[in-house]
Amino acid sequence: MRKILLGVSLAAAALMAADYQVGAGFGRNAVSNTTMKNYNFLNLRVGKYLPKNHILRVELEKSTSIKIPGVDNDTSLTRALVNVEHYFNLENCKLTPYAFIGGGYQWVKGTYDNAAVADLGIGAKYNLTKAVGLFVEARGLRDFHNNDNHYGFIGGLTYAFGGEKAAPAPAPVKIEKPVIIDSDHDGVSDAKDKCPGTPAGVKVDQNGCPIDSDNDGVPNYLDKCPNTPAGVQVDKNGCALDSDHDGVPNYLDKCPNTPEGFKVDKNGCAINYNFEINFDNNSAKIKPEYMPKIEKFAEFLKNHPDVKAEIQGYTDNRGSYKYNVVLSEKRAKAVYDMLIKLGVPADQLTWAGYGPKNPIASNDTAEGRAKNRRVVAKIIY
Repeated sequence: MRKILLGVSLAAAALMAADYQVGAGFGRNAVSNTTMKNYNFLNLRVGKYLPKNHILRVELEKSTSIKIPGVDNDTSLTRALVNVEHYFNLENCKLTPYAFIGGGYQWVKGTYDNAAVADLGIGAKYNLTKAVGLFVEARGLRDFHNNDNHYGFIGGLTYAFGGEKAAPAPAPVKIEKPVIIDSDHDGVSDAKDKCPGTPAGVKVDQNGCPIDSDNDGVPNYLDKCPNTPAGVQVDKNGCALDSDHDGVPNYLDKCPNTPEGFKVDKNGCAINYNFEINFDNNSAKIKPEYMPKIEKFAEFLKNHPDVKAEIQGYTDNRGSYKYNVVLSEKRAKAVYDMLIKLGVPADQLTWAGYGPKNPIASNDTAEGRAKNRRVVAKIIY
């Protein structure tokens, strides 16, 4: 018994390591059989506050005036209990109801009634102050040795004390993720974007600038001539410059400044000059509407004394071949003479007639034959 009481004392000491309550009360117990008469008892208790409105109670009860039928002298009872109490906090109310359940062991001196017991009950505490309260309890207790039921009522005082409750843990600090602003929605934040305002859907590099695969200064989404060679000057569309508009870009043009109207080869050099000078049927007379073209060609030749040209005359296929050759020569000579008259040095010019050769349109129609009655200029280097 001493060992058990020592264990209860140690448990009580452990309970006092935190907030706890102690109490003392007096009770009256009724027994359901004749082996033991009703008796009074003293109740001492220590309780530890647990989470969720629970108290772990260690209790010690003592009675020294128990009468056993057939026994002359009174005997004593000692009972140790461990109960778990659940209390109910009522808002703005000093009364705290509770229920409890537990068990323990009892010793009855001089008899064989030592037994394990279990108990349960209800109670209420009236809080006189924050620390002091009055309590009353009603309980039932089962003696497993004699199968007796004990019914008791207890009343007493409790006192709550201990260190101040620990301050609640601070709420976790919510670390807000930095807001990344990307005004043009190109996937590169404004802080890193060196090309703000990129149009929607345009692919960009790590700096937020539109990709320019050929590095010509014109981004891909505007570049109409991708894969321009490195170092080539381009226009706003990313296409290589063609200053003389001959269809050959400057970086490939070996004959820059070719006048408008010249057909050129792949190097940008003139092959022939398209006069578009046509003649009436069986005529070698130059029509007045073609004089501006002849005058323009004359200016070009005078400004480029290193350029030579052969004036070539042609006919349609009607009539004899010999006749058409002579007629084509007359047409070439007429234009040749006009160029000389306009100041072109004779050493820059030659002329020849080719009759119906090299037609540029079908001779089966009047329209086609009219196009074939022509004079062109072939550039000679």
